[in-house]
Amino acid sequence: MPALRSPRKLPHSSDTELYETPTRKRFRPFDDDVASTSSYSPRSSPRKRPRQSLSPRKPPAVEIELEEALRSIVADPSDHAAIASLKAVPRDERALRIMIKNLVYSAKRAVFSRFKPRQPKYLETELYMEWLCELEYVYTAIDAALNSKIPGTRRRIPSLGRPCFHILYNLVDEFIDEVNAHHDDASSKGSRLHLYPPTMTLVEEARDDTTDSRSEEAVHAAEGYLRNIDSVLAESTRRYKRENRSSAAKTLAAIGAQEHALVKGCCLLCEQTGFGSTEDDDTGENLMDETRELLQAWKNEYEDCEDQLDASDAEGSSS
Repeated sequence: MPALRSPRKLPHSSDTELYETPTRKRFRPFDDDVASTSSYSPRSSPRKRPRQSLSPRKPPAVEIELEEALRSIVADPSDHAAIASLKAVPRDERALRIMIKNLVYSAKRAVFSRFKPRQPKYLETELYMEWLCELEYVYTAIDAALNSKIPGTRRRIPSLGRPCFHILYNLVDEFIDEVNAHHDDASSKGSRLHLYPPTMTLVEEARDDTTDSRSEEAVHAAEGYLRNIDSVLAESTRRYKRENRSSAAKTLAAIGAQEHALVKGCCLLCEQTGFGSTEDDDTGENLMDETRELLQAWKNEYEDCEDQLDASDAEGSSS
């Protein structure tokens, strides 16, 4: 019976060298820009990593210093770089609203800083008029931008309708919000925090013989500022509509909502300030009336189109 052979020895590079399994090399992701390799899983398909690294990245949003751009346009209406920068106004409503809030805050701060302790207190209408006065540069710049032309041509600079419309519309809306907030917080301890200079109470107004004439002057001046804003906003609306010929349903639905909000806002502003009130009307119908008519007409076009589509669908289903 043949002797049993001993188990075959594993090969060694030398008689004294122990056999060891070589360590496996760690996989290194292709994209070194990844924040950490912890996101890599050995179970994930290696094909996905090159696709992620080669996929086009979203370009960073262009930032715009809105107040700086607007003041540059007022200082030099031929500053085409500043005018073109308005096209970078964000489409995101929240981001744009923050920009507009900053404009209004800057105006309130300017009015607040001008007030002297020995100066007579403002009437509320005077304070709101002062805010509008400080915001005059905004619609002045927008008007200049809308009328600017491409250098060396007679063509107006395109694609300014959307940003100009949204800047001015949100400016009006934010101003109304600030007036409403002042009515709620004017007597609170946080008036300095909100940049509210002292205003006269109803009792103080009743004791001062000059308040009626002062109020009339303030209302008249404020209505003038609002008419100027309305004129430029109306032109922005026309331009926005011309440049938005596709009239996407989303845009038209937003226009309808904005028209409704503007009507309510003007009514509230008239109730709280007397701006736009007449003997026959105190609902603010005279405020921003040109813009409101344009928005109403634009909204009606959308509703008429929707009615026609519904009618055609009904005819198709009946047949």
